[in-house]
Amino acid sequence: MKLPILGALALVAASLSAYAEDAKPATSHSNPSSPTDVKPLTPEQEQQAFFLQGFIFANRAEWATIVSEQELNDKELDSLLAGIRASLKGERPSFNPEEIIPGAQKLISERIEAKAKRTAAKNEEFFAKIDADKSFTKTSTGLRYKILAPGEGAKPTDKSTVKCLYTGKLTDGKVFDSTASRNNEPTEFPLNGVIPAWTEALQLIAKGGKIQIFAPANLAYGEQGQGPIPGNSVLEFEVELVDFK
Repeated sequence: MKLPILGALALVAASLSAYAEDAKPATSHSNPSSPTDVKPLTPEQEQQAFFLQGFIFANRAEWATIVSEQELNDKELDSLLAGIRASLKGERPSFNPEEIIPGAQKLISERIEAKAKRTAAKNEEFFAKIDADKSFTKTSTGLRYKILAPGEGAKPTDKSTVKCLYTGKLTDGKVFDSTASRNNEPTEFPLNGVIPAWTEALQLIAKGGKIQIFAPANLAYGEQGQGPIPGNSVLEFEVELVDFK
């Protein structure tokens, strides 16, 4: 989707502001500077500003998982970036694209299929270990969960709006999202507007409850993944239900 110039600039500004907020230390209580207080950037910092703009767009774009999905090496990544650079500068390829498109499609699809098969095998091995731990329960959908604290009172339904503290990890332990990185402020959302694993799991605990879940890809972000989450990823979450309505 192409954005009008002003819309694109607004998106960049909003992304930079959001990135700055995420990057603040949890103990920071400083007031944001007014426009008149902003110091001009040095030439080096100007280049860093453009770098950061590209970094944020790449991290949030749909194609952010390309490197992981196709397992690109450094040479292949350089070619990918060269293509992006040429397109942004309005240049044409130095070769005839029609001559390689069929082979390129075959190459990419084979890469993706091979990665998917390896990931599926790893996921099966991973869940075999989880299922051997009898403290976890497996539901009919394939969700695995352990209630760490049941909470008190009524439980939310799929039509509830919940407020939660959480940490999300990949199976290698890498944290891809956490309220702890946002000053530990709870996140609020409709329970029927999130991944199926959350919709199912949060109905198992009451206010003040905590639950640990392992979500197979079909209950999370599926084959495509999202942002820093590769396709077909099994996700681990530890969630505290702060409140709901």
